[in-house]
Amino acid sequence: MRRGRDARGRAGRQAAWFRVTAAASAAALLGTLGLAGTSMAATGAVGHAAKTAARAGNTNSPSCHLGKGVKHVVTLMFDNVHYFRDNPNVPSDLQQIPNLLNFFTSNGSFLSNNHTPLIAHTADDILTTFTGLYGDRQGMPISNSYRAYNNNAVKDADLAGSFAYWTDPVFDTTTPPSAGHDTNPSMVYSPVPPATSRHTVAPDTITPAPWAPFTRAGCDVGQVASANTVLENTAVDIPKVFGVGSPEDQQLNADPDTFKDAEVADYVGIGVHCAQGNAFCADAKGVKFGQTSASPTAVTDSLPDEPGGYSGFQALFGHRYVAPQLGAGTPNLSHNGFQVTNAAGNLVDENGNQINGAFLSNHPGFPGFGPINASQSLAYMADMLESGVPVVNGYIADIHGNESISGLAACKGVPANAALGSGSACYTAQAQYYNQAFGTFFQRLAADGITSKNTLFVLSSDEGDHEAGANVGRAIQPTPANCDGVTVACTYPAGSFGELAGNVTGLLATQKNNTTPFSLENDTAPEFYVTGNPGPNAPPVRTLERDVAGLTANNPYAGGNQKIANYLADPAEEAILHMVNADPARTPTFALFAKPDYFLSSGLTTCPAAGCVTQNTQFAWDHGDYAAEINTNYLGLAGPGVQHLGLDGSSAADGPNSAGPDSGQTVVADSNNPGTWVDETDIRPTLMYLTGLKDDYEHDGRVISEVLTNPNHALRGAGVTALGACYKQLNSSVGQFGNFTLRASTAAVKSSTPGDAEYQAVNAALTGLNRLRDSLALRVKGELEAAAFGNEPIVGAAGQTAACQGIIAAAGALAKHL
Repeated sequence: MRRGRDARGRAGRQAAWFRVTAAASAAALLGTLGLAGTSMAATGAVGHAAKTAARAGNTNSPSCHLGKGVKHVVTLMFDNVHYFRDNPNVPSDLQQIPNLLNFFTSNGSFLSNNHTPLIAHTADDILTTFTGLYGDRQGMPISNSYRAYNNNAVKDADLAGSFAYWTDPVFDTTTPPSAGHDTNPSMVYSPVPPATSRHTVAPDTITPAPWAPFTRAGCDVGQVASANTVLENTAVDIPKVFGVGSPEDQQLNADPDTFKDAEVADYVGIGVHCAQGNAFCADAKGVKFGQTSASPTAVTDSLPDEPGGYSGFQALFGHRYVAPQLGAGTPNLSHNGFQVTNAAGNLVDENGNQINGAFLSNHPGFPGFGPINASQSLAYMADMLESGVPVVNGYIADIHGNESISGLAACKGVPANAALGSGSACYTAQAQYYNQAFGTFFQRLAADGITSKNTLFVLSSDEGDHEAGANVGRAIQPTPANCDGVTVACTYPAGSFGELAGNVTGLLATQKNNTTPFSLENDTAPEFYVTGNPGPNAPPVRTLERDVAGLTANNPYAGGNQKIANYLADPAEEAILHMVNADPARTPTFALFAKPDYFLSSGLTTCPAAGCVTQNTQFAWDHGDYAAEINTNYLGLAGPGVQHLGLDGSSAADGPNSAGPDSGQTVVADSNNPGTWVDETDIRPTLMYLTGLKDDYEHDGRVISEVLTNPNHALRGAGVTALGACYKQLNSSVGQFGNFTLRASTAAVKSSTPGDAEYQAVNAALTGLNRLRDSLALRVKGELEAAAFGNEPIVGAAGQTAACQGIIAAAGALAKHL
């Protein structure tokens, strides 16, 4: 979720734009580990606009050379739009957007057994999807912000934002940054899991960019609000990309607005990465700030660490410079009967509304990451496709907050961005609006000749949510009890809806008399950075971990007092969950996965009369955490090379939800979804395979051969599918292995045996298991990669599957033993 805290901090205008990884028996493996038997204003030049208008509607890109019959790629990325129901009586988000859901079930495959990495937040999830890498390898396992230890005497930790342009350094949001603050790449790359690398991975290399294989193949790539592939933060990105003293930089410095709304509208959020010499960038001109005549608007697309080099490429950044290439500047432009611009010559959404910058009136521009709705995002994408950009990626806001969509009567009087309960009138109205938008989008593309016969369509969401509030079977329920949101709207009386906001600092001081200094990455899955950066065995750290594990609060939705913590992970377990960073300053002392009704922050050591935990009605859709309804996701694929399987997995009514007395306590490993088990790392290699391209690195995911119409010989080899399935349970953060080890880690962290013997023994076991896991996982994923992209047969797949099962069983025995 990019709105609010997940986008740009938790409050105010800034919220819409600042976003701030031979078989052995279980007993033998345990013995090896030593544990056996132990307990815009559209300002393009007018002359150029006519040229752009003439090009609008040309969906062909002769320079683009994709394989296997694919001519275009359309990737749709939702923010927290769910396939499974949140309230079992209310049709799910996608059930209420049938124009989208039916497109994939009718033309391809819709997998309902997809999963997130940890922690499950927008930045980590989208970047995992874009790269096919877990966070420990692409640099962003903790998001949507994180802490980084400063190299100073105190060793405190500054707050940094996960949303930063691909080549940016750490986006330190402390003003001014502390002495010795981290300046390594934000998207820091590791070729292998850094925790078990034989050699220390230097944190100085940028993760390979996801658009590079496409632009090298001659294909322009359009980005609409797609994380870190567009400019994100004006103060850093404008002088870096356009140059210090450039007209764009001069505009930024001349704007007295603290929030720089005009510059966000003009230069942030929209971009096109062009193939070498392609006209979309090479011909782009516009009148820049402080100038009176048109000049080129494309800039060098710099990727200094890209494997094999990356020179001679250009990009256009921002609505101000992209819009003229889509037809802006030509009044009343339409294509096949679908409106592109209005009478003023400005781009419109699918309903004819001018697309304006956030918080601005009649200033055409990017509408903001948080509130960008389906009608806006899809219009940008269609405009790009019709202007010869064959590969487009679009991000779309959720429907769980009031997105202030024009014309929705059911949302009038509801505060902007206010959390909406399942089945509430505004929520349902927004779902209907999205359904219309997708219907128009697919009709428009079909009129352009862009269909699943020649185009690869990909649909996913960053993560699911836990709905913190009244629900069926909880101590408080929506009214009326049988509401379904479609025929009978659900209402949520005061006190029945909203996350439980907890002040961890105050809870520790008042309940445990513990005032150990630390910095916190505020979240429902918060990470602790203990001041001084002590090791995991340091007594203050161990005391703090135990005290955090023992914190309690009253939960009105559960109907009584309860412990806040569900699971805890220190660095040994964080490594297993792919949360250890190649940049060691960014690895937390330990992580807490709370019961998902709670959102935990640092604060004062004292609390108001209302207590240290209070209801916050502004937010209710919690994620990041370890729970099945958060970590279970979906993947839609349609196009050349994709089987028409329809629904692969559980139906919308049969998946995890937020209802019942055990709300938030079911994990993925306990789910019984019969569909093909995949996670977000698998999307990228499958995309590469289906388009005939290849990345310059080894993915953590695998090609999903189960959905291919004609997988190559190696992928059809004996035992390969079974090996791939076991590999997912071994290497995914939320697979069986990770579940067992997290349970063991939690028990160990809570323990207080003499000499801390149990904790140290279990941590040693977890470290050993991680080495075994990574050793086998590196081999298997290398073989799966070679099979998919080199058609190299996998020899001994059955034996490796048995070894995989043995390591998982050893982790299970460890968890059971505790």
